[in-house]
Amino acid sequence: MRKNLFCLLTALLLSTVSTYAAEGALRGRFAVSATDTVAFSRGNLRYQPSTATWCFADNQWDFVGTPNSRIRSYQYTSGGWAWTYDGWLDLFGWGTGNNPTTSTTDNSNYGSYNEWGNNTIANGGNARNRWRTLNSNEWDYLYHGRANAAEHYANGSVNGVNGSILLPVNWVIPAGLHFRPSNSTDSALAPNTYTADEWIRMEMAGAVFLPITYERSMYWQRQEYCTAVYATQTARYWTATPNGTNGAYYYSVYGTPANLLDNRYVGKAVRLVQPHDGSELFPVMEGANDALLHWESVPDAETYTLHVFADSAKTEEVCYVTFDRDGVVTGLHFISHAPARTPAGEPGIARISAGEQDDAPRMFFYTLEGLQSATQYWYTLSAEDADGQTLQSLDGNFCTLTDENAATPPDTPTDLNNPMVNSTCPNSTCPNGTCPNGICPNSKVLLNGRILIFRQGHAYTLTGQPLRP
Repeated sequence: MRKNLFCLLTALLLSTVSTYAAEGALRGRFAVSATDTVAFSRGNLRYQPSTATWCFADNQWDFVGTPNSRIRSYQYTSGGWAWTYDGWLDLFGWGTGNNPTTSTTDNSNYGSYNEWGNNTIANGGNARNRWRTLNSNEWDYLYHGRANAAEHYANGSVNGVNGSILLPVNWVIPAGLHFRPSNSTDSALAPNTYTADEWIRMEMAGAVFLPITYERSMYWQRQEYCTAVYATQTARYWTATPNGTNGAYYYSVYGTPANLLDNRYVGKAVRLVQPHDGSELFPVMEGANDALLHWESVPDAETYTLHVFADSAKTEEVCYVTFDRDGVVTGLHFISHAPARTPAGEPGIARISAGEQDDAPRMFFYTLEGLQSATQYWYTLSAEDADGQTLQSLDGNFCTLTDENAATPPDTPTDLNNPMVNSTCPNSTCPNGTCPNGICPNSKVLLNGRILIFRQGHAYTLTGQPLRP
């Protein structure tokens, strides 16, 4: 009961801040206008009518396909209407976030656009209003407007599924892999075909995959309209942009990317985004004198080396730590005042997420302690194979809190029925001393026996423990 209450309140806290490292968001940062960057969801949006549940697909290449024709699979019983199909749908009429099973051929039934991302998405933060759909201009900017756009997308295949591959800002291809952009004329380059394991490494570097999805429409049979899914090589994603009263824009991403028009009743795929705050590839939870870093295992990696620096040019190294494939620390090297120490009670081991199979991707957690407070740090994490060759090298940065913001918490816990602290911040931090949502950007609350810190849109614990259960 105590754990469930904490998880519930944590979700409430997280719903008040905009954070790139939210559940369900991929790491890559993508420019969709001259000023805005976004992170894509981990997969296409899905809905299960029998349980009224929204979620993202487990993998970027997943799509439901022909079972979408069962969007009308319900019957009337003594208890009312009941769904006879307990599977998932991922082809929706335009703007049907409020009624995803709408499937009539009357465009007037799709008159008002209702954002899908306003719903509670089970593996997307489990809170309302955290995601949105790109408009037609943003889709077009992504494929044709951003810097070097033609070098950052192409057709490809992942785990046997065709689709479109998008590369993020500051793309660095993982060692041993390849990518042939849409504007390439080099016939010697291999096609963009990746196994599931290879795609894990592409995804960790920030790549996005938009799979073919088929398309749901209607056909005339026995004097009534019946749903039909056309199993063609199409990857058509709805935009949030209407056209007149009957049509709407969708973006065709497979083949030649372009904005096109269609009837609103046609079922198409939906891929959601959320604002990206510009953070680097690995989420970091900062404390006053520590920082928790976490990363996903890399296929075929035997060792991981974490280098921490005091400058953005990465010339002033603070320390480095080497781990084996099981997360055991095999070497520490202290350069200056900031030693790296393993979490209390787990000497020499980076925490690894429980319940994972040995051959499945795992999350590693490691806490750097003894850092200087109110200090900016930069780091590089490299994964090496058995021969010492670097498979992947990804960068990040973080800034520790000030000692003042990590002072002893108040003796009286926050009211559990109203976990938001209506704190007042210094004028230098918030205009007129008033903070958005009642939370100081550098504030701390005591909730259910745990200290939660809010800093620059991120929420985390003082001890560096992940907020997720």
